[in-house]
Amino acid sequence: MPLPPLSLPPDRPPEGSPAVLLVVDPAHEPDGVRSPVASIIGGRIELRAGAQAATAGFPFAPVSFRDVVIDAVVALEAGDAGDAYGLYFRQAAEQAYLAFVITPEGRGAIMAVEDGAVRSLAEGALPPDAPFAPGVGAANRLTVIAAGPCVTCLVNGFVLAGVIVEPRYKSGIAGAALLHGSSDAGTRMSVRWAQVRSILVDQG
Repeated sequence: MPLPPLSLPPDRPPEGSPAVLLVVDPAHEPDGVRSPVASIIGGRIELRAGAQAATAGFPFAPVSFRDVVIDAVVALEAGDAGDAYGLYFRQAAEQAYLAFVITPEGRGAIMAVEDGAVRSLAEGALPPDAPFAPGVGAANRLTVIAAGPCVTCLVNGFVLAGVIVEPRYKSGIAGAALLHGSSDAGTRMSVRWAQVRSILVDQG
């Protein structure tokens, strides 16, 4: 039986409950540099990584989150199969955080960065029935549900994987993450929008 057509990610952050804790909507912000590796260009946050095997990140806000839903529409705008893009979260220190990333060919990974070293918690190819827009320039909606020690990751509303994390990753800053592979050329990702919500309706 053929799979249903992939619906496009929403252009705007959703509204309504649960309570919205943070909205990142660059469509309403002027173009300009936001960090050494990030700029707003044409209503999108663009994050760049030039050096080989480099990791670039851009925080959505200087706010620590614990039990939340992190939601974003992201795309790899330039790069190749060796690059990965997505979200980091629960950053407790500069070199201590969790990340959920995908590649343009449809591989996903949940990882922990510990003192700069990357440790995979779960990884593999997305299953055939997972809704996913492959390739450079294709936008996908990534969602992370972080509740206590449990982290569940979704692609376009499809539950991909869940892991149990160590107590050191109980809360922290969230943002966009870009992992550059081994190619000589630089890579670039975009964030169309991002949002952080509480898990329960009556929590804010």
